[in-house]
Formats: sequence, structure tokens, C-alpha cells
Amino acid sequence: MIEIEKIRVRDVMSSPVATIDGNATVKEAAKKMMESGYRGLVVERVSEDDAYGIITVKDIVYKVIAKGIPLEKVKVLEVMTKPCIVVPDYYDIKYAARLMAMANVVRLPVVSNDKLVGMITLRNIVKPFVK
Repeated sequence: MIEIEKIRVRDVMSSPVATIDGNATVKEAAKKMMESGYRGLVVERVSEDDAYGIITVKDIVYKVIAKGIPLEKVKVLEVMTKPCIVVPDYYDIKYAARLMAMANVVRLPVVSNDKLVGMITLRNIVKPFVK
């Protein structure tokens, strides 16, 4: 039996992470998501003390497409979530799952020493238990 408290975020996260500049258009973000197969991109920080942002398919659909706004007319920084919740790579996946549930999100950027190192999703958390 796998003990959930012994599995660290770093053990199941996806890496490398797909990122995008906040000044990119939503169309560019959608294209990058399609090409990478990811449903969310971490928005790059402007400086070391800046917070990470995130843009997801849900952001694009709800904040741009549903309003009839052309994707090329909107910048990522206009619709992203910032700051986004991040999780340290050494935390256990039970903590990450609890954090996702409390924040009502399905993915979290992973950091190590304040540097982006991966992304953890609900799929990453469940996978070790269904093999």
C-alpha cells in the first residue's frame, strides 16, 4: 500500500513547465497550450520578487471567447490569475491535493528555492494509486 504522506510533489510533478510572457496575446497562449498539450501555462515573472501568474483554458474560454473578444486583441496579463498559488517541491502530495481543493484549482506550479521547477495536477496526484 502506498503511503500518501511519503510521496513528495517533486516525485510526481511534470517538468519542464510550459511558460509564457504576460505580454503575449491570448491567441499565442492558446497555440502554445495546443502544441504542448498542457491546459495551463505559467506566466513568467517580471523580476525575482514578482509573483507567478497562470493562464488556463478556462480563463481563455470564460474571459475572452465567451465575451466574443478576438484572441489576438487580449494580452495574457489581462486575463491571467496572479498571484497564483504555488507549492514547494518537498511538500507531500496530500498537502498539494488539500491546497487544490481549498482553492478550487486542478494545477499548481511547483517551486524549489523560489525557482519554477514543475507543475502538479490532480492527474499527477492520482496516478501513483491507479497503476
